Amino acid sequence: MLDGTVLITADLHGSIDALHRVFERVRTDGARHLIIAGDLCPTDDPAFKILLSQAPSLTLVRGNCDSTYAFSRSRIPYPPRLVQLSWQGRTLLVNHGDFFFEPSHYALKSGDIIISGHTHVPLLEIDASGIISINGGSPAHGRSRWGKTYALLKEDEASIHRVSDGSRCFSLTLTDR
Repeated sequence: MLDGTVLITADLHGSIDALHRVFERVRTDGARHLIIAGDLCPTDDPAFKILLSQAPSLTLVRGNCDSTYAFSRSRIPYPPRLVQLSWQGRTLLVNHGDFFFEPSHYALKSGDIIISGHTHVPLLEIDASGIISINGGSPAHGRSRWGKTYALLKEDEASIHRVSDGSRCFSLTLTDR
């Protein structure tokens, strides 16, 4: 069970510089948990594992570019494709976004959150059933007008921020449960 501010990112693609910037944002934004929604693509540079060990609390899922070889070489356990977490009474379903899964199999309710990556484009939206989708974009290879981004999940809102300076791009008020 998670509590407090959660920083959400994905698609680092082996960039130690992007990982450094993410950890600067973790500290600056007071995040108590870091979620990396796939395509970490760790290198065998020891700095990569050292940085990851500094996370206050960490959840990883694997993406389409994450290989068992890269994780083995970096001595980081190979993560699962999908992780289900609990945060403030909400279910968080974390996946990379490169494969289809049926959300109804996870009994998601209005206010629950699906977290993904893969597109490198930040997204905050609520579907007709009240399920919230969050994609933090990419701190390494942003593909939107906002550039390199990440997401923050706070008590009553989700927001997208620029990695460079932490400035807010856009936000979404979380629905009541």
